[in-house]
Amino acid sequence: MFKKILIANRGEIACRIMRTAQQMGIHCIAVYSTIDENALHVQMADEAHLLGDAPSADSYLCGDKIIAIAQKTGAEAIHPGYGFLSENADFAVACEKAKITFIGPTPAAILAMGSKSKAKEIMTKAKVPCTPGYHGEKQDAAFLLQEAKKIGFPVLIKATLGGGGKGMRRVDDAKQFKEALESAQREALSSFGDNRVLLEKYVLNPRHIEIQVMADNHNNAIYLFERDCSIQRRHQKIIEEAPGLGIADNLRHKMGDTAVTAAKAIGYRGAGTIEFLLDDQDQFYFMEMNTRLQVEHPVTEMITGFDLVSWQLHIAYGKVLPYQQQDLKLQGHAIEVRLYAEDAKNDFLPATGTIHYLSWPPLSKNVRIDSGIQEKDSISSYYDPMMAKLIVHGATRNDAINKLKHALQQLHIIGVKNNRSFLQKLIALDDFVTGKVNTHFIEDHATTLKAVEDADNGPFLCAAALHLILDSSKNTAGSEDIFSPWTENDGFRLQLPYQRCLHFKHEDESYAVTVIYHSTSNYTLKIKDKTYSIQLQEKVGNSLRFTFNDSIQTMQVIQYQQQLWIISDDVEYTLQKIEPLRTDYVEHEQRGHLTAPMPGAIVAIHVKAGDKVQKDDCLVVMEAMKMEHSIYAPEAGVVREVFYAAGDRVAEGAELLAFD
Repeated sequence: MFKKILIANRGEIACRIMRTAQQMGIHCIAVYSTIDENALHVQMADEAHLLGDAPSADSYLCGDKIIAIAQKTGAEAIHPGYGFLSENADFAVACEKAKITFIGPTPAAILAMGSKSKAKEIMTKAKVPCTPGYHGEKQDAAFLLQEAKKIGFPVLIKATLGGGGKGMRRVDDAKQFKEALESAQREALSSFGDNRVLLEKYVLNPRHIEIQVMADNHNNAIYLFERDCSIQRRHQKIIEEAPGLGIADNLRHKMGDTAVTAAKAIGYRGAGTIEFLLDDQDQFYFMEMNTRLQVEHPVTEMITGFDLVSWQLHIAYGKVLPYQQQDLKLQGHAIEVRLYAEDAKNDFLPATGTIHYLSWPPLSKNVRIDSGIQEKDSISSYYDPMMAKLIVHGATRNDAINKLKHALQQLHIIGVKNNRSFLQKLIALDDFVTGKVNTHFIEDHATTLKAVEDADNGPFLCAAALHLILDSSKNTAGSEDIFSPWTENDGFRLQLPYQRCLHFKHEDESYAVTVIYHSTSNYTLKIKDKTYSIQLQEKVGNSLRFTFNDSIQTMQVIQYQQQLWIISDDVEYTLQKIEPLRTDYVEHEQRGHLTAPMPGAIVAIHVKAGDKVQKDDCLVVMEAMKMEHSIYAPEAGVVREVFYAAGDRVAEGAELLAFD
């Protein structure tokens, strides 16, 4: 077995590979960019080497630098993980020339499947069913529009190279085609260095079923069952399950055998995934092959009991597959959810920030976390927004769902907006529980998922107030005498109970909380027309235990500057502490100003000073975390001034343009 390998990746997949490799006694070398110097994958590695600046093009996409580090350190092999250089045939060739084993398929296999159009040709010859569409080299916009009309709307525009939902757009009619094509081409060029696209018929009510295949260098190939990856947003998977929902054994074997045929058609080796669209008549169509380890591979590991990274390492070393098809048995049901740094309430825009508090559920053989983050880490706009994966296993699907619900209640990532509560809502939907899923599941349930639940915010406001009371109860001499006039300067009164008023804001609602002190642990709190009797029982670190009228509450309060996060079981409640007399809290109407909703790079400006715009016109296109985001006019007007140009990087909240 290899003695030393280099992992050409970052984040959770780099950490995931290291865990297995180090358990096998393999020395692991990490590489990192300047902003990843203190990242978890760097800390886990046996040694780590700097690649370059934060942008991927200056670091994780620099194949020559990575190979030079591998040669300098004596690495026998390179594991590319997923993304970055994992499906780059030139990098695989460069590894071969440097006499370094590429832990993945041959360059020829990567090339064959890297072009979706070429892949469709190969699969058609191998009698693998494919979706109807246009996969040719002609890329003229007018020609592509005519081809789309021949196929019949809706159609899917897809980048010829790459994957992960990037460079992909659904188009429902001819009017949308030009803008969608240009956006897909830009995103494809940015992500994969190639702006070619193909067109496919959009299959209505499809499910996304993929088959995990493994092949060795000795002409052996098997499939490790299927995964259902139907639940997606922006063509990116968000929940994956194994095995597929309602997949009968005969269909499972048919799809599995077809996947093996596809792998053998290109002389595949290593771990790969054949992705199919499955319609409601159990007809399946080849979409693409991912010639690497998938993000969702843990659910396959859960239902088979195998470590796929270990298999990859053994295959790359030249060993024979350890099992034959008839040896494989399904074991229960597994579900994975992806935790993204994003604002689910705002069209899933990527989010950045610093993680101030991190809490994972208790881990076991049935509950697993794959992650590359830790407390105090900063989430930047340079890389993919996925922070972690939560994977659970149960004897049945219902058992797995219950385990997932409980684990999400115990999981908290505070300081960066994320999709945890969105996932909780999603898996609680009746249609999810009963398995009625498809690739537009989130769009179909958007109203329910966006609905704001009415909740009693009294306990959360009381917890926040109690936290601030206790936090401010020490004076500069260290005294905890809250009756000392020198401790506070805003509420002391002769011969009257000490009281103060705290002001908070939750989303668009403001709250004044009047606190009346009776002792160092007893208080009365008044919020609007309600009165609460509060008695502190215990404070340990961030945790508060207190009586709230006649109930006992246990909550955690995390504070960073003026922001407070209150955690109670599965609820995370966010408050901003405000000082009414401070002018920087006064909000001004911002009509006529368009600001950046997240940090990122300007891709295109569609207007110039003097242009008339209508409501919902696309004005600016930004790129953040490898995805394009269009920014539309909130109302009609005339552009007065444009402040940035294509290529500029902007901070969140930066004013992009002004219009009257």
